[in-house]
Amino acid sequence: MDSRAFIAIIISLVTIFAYEEFVLKRLYPPAGRQPAAQPSTSLRAVPTPAQPSVQPPAALTAGIAAGVPAAALRAGIGPGRQVEIETPLFHAVLSGLGARLTSFELTHYRASAGSASPPLNLVRHGRGEPYPLGLALKQEGAVSDDGALDYHTGAPPRTVLEPGQSAVVTFTATTASGFALTKTMVFSADNYAFELKARVDGDLAKLKAFGLELGAELGALEGYRNVLTLEAEVNGKTLSEEQSNLAGGVAPVSGTVAYAGFGDRYFLSALLPRRPSQATLEMGLDGSQGVALLWFPVGAGTQAEADLTAYLGPKKLDHLEAVNPRLRDSINFGWAAIIAVPFVHALNFFYRFAPNYGVDIILLTITIRLLLLPISLRSQRSMIKMQRLAPQVERLREKHKDDQQRLNREMMDLYRRNHVSPLGGCLPTLVQLPIFIGLYEALLNAVELRHAPFIWWIHDLSAPECLTVPHMPELPFTTCGGIPVLVLLMGLSAFVQQKMSPQPVDPSQQRMMTWMPLAFTLLFLNFPSGLTLYYFFTNLLGVIQQYVLNREFKQAAPVAT
Repeated sequence: MDSRAFIAIIISLVTIFAYEEFVLKRLYPPAGRQPAAQPSTSLRAVPTPAQPSVQPPAALTAGIAAGVPAAALRAGIGPGRQVEIETPLFHAVLSGLGARLTSFELTHYRASAGSASPPLNLVRHGRGEPYPLGLALKQEGAVSDDGALDYHTGAPPRTVLEPGQSAVVTFTATTASGFALTKTMVFSADNYAFELKARVDGDLAKLKAFGLELGAELGALEGYRNVLTLEAEVNGKTLSEEQSNLAGGVAPVSGTVAYAGFGDRYFLSALLPRRPSQATLEMGLDGSQGVALLWFPVGAGTQAEADLTAYLGPKKLDHLEAVNPRLRDSINFGWAAIIAVPFVHALNFFYRFAPNYGVDIILLTITIRLLLLPISLRSQRSMIKMQRLAPQVERLREKHKDDQQRLNREMMDLYRRNHVSPLGGCLPTLVQLPIFIGLYEALLNAVELRHAPFIWWIHDLSAPECLTVPHMPELPFTTCGGIPVLVLLMGLSAFVQQKMSPQPVDPSQQRMMTWMPLAFTLLFLNFPSGLTLYYFFTNLLGVIQQYVLNREFKQAAPVAT
């Protein structure tokens, strides 16, 4: 392989990592949290292109707030009773006040990496802000919601579901203006999704539309570049709106909605229409609370209904695809999704036999290395042959420096006599580059690695690795108060592999190649340890392979002169 092409590929990889780490993370950090909105007795008006942020309207539609204090409406307390649903996967709490979801704790996921951390709660809301699953009514000149409406239900206060069981919870209420509201939820013990049906009965001529609302407090979360954002897919187009975008105003989007809600790198809370239907997604910001409101049109008659699936759970491929294959797009694999998705499936396959994701990353590394062995061997052999021919190439260049055509003929003849293709080292490496990036995206976004331990001091494969040393200050630009052992081993293995590989003829290119392992080491200080583990073992296997090839060529016949 031509040394300049190889260096160009290495620089491209460093540029990819540097862009993600220093441009996206350092120059454009997540927007800071904004002060919470003041208490109100109404649904926030939804933003339009001319209205940059969400603001409370002056008053509720007559009769929907039945005298409940404003603080009670916003904090989610009041006369309504609570209903608890407990399954092996989650613990949900519903309030009769507004028939809202006030808590949804995931049994198998912790809020932080600490062993004493409580379960992760996907109902994220700021103090004094409304809970999700609100039902909104749009009438002429006014928008109102059911946050202060006391619903009635016949469900028991607490239901425990065993595998295979399900439970139906129905809430009903009547507004002072004559509308009968019904919310029916069907929970299953076997998955994170539940059915949600919202129905409005009454004189629909008074209504322009009705909608369901999700809200979540935005901002940075625990983990590597983990920020909660509004996520949706409308008319086949994936939307991702961060807090700064919502604060600036986002235009409503109408069409076929596949899903809409809030997600971070590892978890998703979203509503999915069960049948393809036209709806309008309005997005906005209320203090630090993001708002996603799905409006459904109403027709003639006395009844309007929305049939949806609500999903609150991990962004795990098998779970998402079981609910709706389109939910797979909520995982931010980027353009490498077609490569990254099979890698995640392979990681889960290995976990069936070795229930340690650190070991599974090693097994995946070995498998990929074996599959690419013919390509990598061809590439490395070509590079070694090119290096052995370098002195003769330099003599030809000096001899025919004034005759470019003669030089090209002589060089091609030299390559032919020694069975070397000038592109033999370049093309195989270019084939491996998409696989390299796809695996990077797979390991970076796999929820399976979140809080997954490996060995000894590595307790979280989704977090940067660090062997803590008491009283040792943090390293610059990191949160590591100790020694990043795995990162240093990765850098050392990269240096050894680089020294064993064929070296460029140009001294300046040699110096650049020498500095590459150091550049990668600095970049990986803030990368998840699962990625570091993969590249460390990739380098180890590369060192072994290069050692075998070097011995092979030492015993080979000299090049043809």
